[in-house]
Amino acid sequence: MSESAGETIPKPTRWDRLPTGLKMWIILSVGLLPLGIVAIMASVENAKASEAQAQVEAGGLLAIHVQRFTLALARNSFTIRAARDALIDAPDPAAICARTLARLARAPNTPGRFALYGGGAMPRCVTPGFVPPDAPAPRPGDFVQTRIRPAGDLIEVFLYAPDGSVEGVAEYRREVLAEVIDTPRREGNFALELVQGDRTMPLRSRTSARGDEVSAEYPFANGGYTLHIQVAVPPIGLSALLVIVTPILMWLWASLVGWILVQRLLLQPLRRVQDVISAYQPGDRALDLPSISSPANEIAELGRAFAGVTETVARHEADLEAAVVRQTRLVREVHHRVKNNLQVVASLLNLHSRGATSEEAAAAYASIQRRVDALAVVHRNHYAELEENRGVALKPLISELSANLRGTAPAGAAAMQIRLDVASAHVTQDVAVAVAFLVTEIVELGMLCGATMVSVSLDRDEPASALLTIEIDSLAGGIECDRALTERFDRIITGLARQLRSRLDHDPDVGRYAVRIAIVRGED
Repeated sequence: MSESAGETIPKPTRWDRLPTGLKMWIILSVGLLPLGIVAIMASVENAKASEAQAQVEAGGLLAIHVQRFTLALARNSFTIRAARDALIDAPDPAAICARTLARLARAPNTPGRFALYGGGAMPRCVTPGFVPPDAPAPRPGDFVQTRIRPAGDLIEVFLYAPDGSVEGVAEYRREVLAEVIDTPRREGNFALELVQGDRTMPLRSRTSARGDEVSAEYPFANGGYTLHIQVAVPPIGLSALLVIVTPILMWLWASLVGWILVQRLLLQPLRRVQDVISAYQPGDRALDLPSISSPANEIAELGRAFAGVTETVARHEADLEAAVVRQTRLVREVHHRVKNNLQVVASLLNLHSRGATSEEAAAAYASIQRRVDALAVVHRNHYAELEENRGVALKPLISELSANLRGTAPAGAAAMQIRLDVASAHVTQDVAVAVAFLVTEIVELGMLCGATMVSVSLDRDEPASALLTIEIDSLAGGIECDRALTERFDRIITGLARQLRSRLDHDPDVGRYAVRIAIVRGED
């Protein structure tokens, strides 16, 4: 996880990974959601209104047919009751019976079959061929009872006197009742049926059984039977459908138009500017911005602002490149002058060494000259590698340093040989200075202790470090050297190892010094 200014950057969420166009569409849809909710509520209210309207129409139709049904039966009941009273007192009941049956068979009365009683158990006037059924016992306070046959094709009406005796019996066929209560015929897709318990008499059927429906019912005769109506709810018309769908379409259209506007007028111009900016590489002198035809002036201003920034960056890069060139030249000049000054110092020391009046003074001058030469070698090699910027190459540095040490060796070490096995490696200037002084000090210790062979090796056994090993035959076990001299050099060598941030390994049995140094980059 990357960090910036000590703070962890949060991982992108699923929302962050969505395309900007999709996020804008979602935001616009949510923002316009109240319009969609209004549309849904309007649809629900419209459906409720349609159902309520159908329910009102069903109640109106039911009321009309209840009135017709009640009136149809009431006329015959009045006629039967009046005829019954006349039959009791009439001298010629046969004539009254004939006139009554004829009147019952004519409009506005409802045709059927009838039996009239005149105060006895036997009927005194009966429609030819009609055998009246046995009348059920009347309920208290009931003057009329109705009974639907189990087949649903006939309905029987029983009329009772206040004393509970039967006044008359009427029988109506289903077809007759259906025609009477539906005349004049009411237009509409509805069904009527007379219901008594589990018995049903259909009076009208729906013209179409498809679609939704509403129902209503009206009880008769103290709940003895019920007239039930079923009205089909008309399908939603085009105008009603438009009323329902228009708000939803407006919501979707508003979201779509908003998304198109954002996509074409904002996101696409920004994407074009982004493509140009992404293709821009440091060092390009000009930013070729595309022509942007968008009412959002801020996008064009953004492009021009970035173009100005790139021009400023390009100028700064050119200035930095020139400054780097000047700095490189200056550093090269500094190293060159330091190298020359050190060589002058070394030459002066050499002259003073030759003119010294004692061997001790000459040895002291030579010792100082070796260290100045070591530092001069570092600067010369750094100067040579400065253009490549790879650091200081140790192989030529140690080779040149060994040659200088051989050239300045005292008379007692004139036969000393230096054997090199140095791998290619590059180090920083600080490491190079410490390595140069370390090699100089150890080799000089060997010179002063009568060494005949010095072995210097550099082994790149690890990618980021190398092992520097110096072995001197005169320092091997069993060979004595001035103790004060060795202690002085050991302190200096140990200090240089610490400067290299490493531990010095000393094996006195073979006279070997080893130290691990950090390398920058090396080429074989």
